[in-house]
Amino acid sequence: MTRYQLAKLVQWAGTLQARKRLQKVVYLLQVAGYPSDDEFGLHLFGPYSSGVAERADEMTNLGLLKEESRSNYAGKQYNYTLTPEVESQLAALEATAQGQALAAAVAPFEARARELFSKDVRELEVAATIAFFRRQGRDWSEAVTRTCNFKGLKPQDALVHCAEALAHAVVP
Repeated sequence: MTRYQLAKLVQWAGTLQARKRLQKVVYLLQVAGYPSDDEFGLHLFGPYSSGVAERADEMTNLGLLKEESRSNYAGKQYNYTLTPEVESQLAALEATAQGQALAAAVAPFEARARELFSKDVRELEVAATIAFFRRQGRDWSEAVTRTCNFKGLKPQDALVHCAEALAHAVVP
């Protein structure tokens, strides 16, 4: 994931709430064809990329992303926004030929990204895990079963049904 790609995702989100949400949205977008070459492995909370985490940390350390933490039921949640300076830099970049090419590559994914940002983070987690098993060559039924076993869920749970529908909408 490039700095530009991450900045666009945060711009589309307005406020990107939670690191876990970032991981799951990037993974699901990548499954849908988003131009990202990040490698994902299966983590306790579903697909995870150290590259995505490192890019977010790098951009925060450079002052390109503003990171705010707040306490929640699981400890801390980190939220990201773009600084006004970065918003201006994005606009300036996108006024150039190079920036227009970068924007054109990600533009087809804006609506999907905005939709994913609006989803419950737990639903994203389960949907991304289903998609992960599906990408390993499992059929849908087996991907759902493996996800349920991995997450300690029951296939009849409403969360599983919603997540499976979301995965179906994303996985080609």
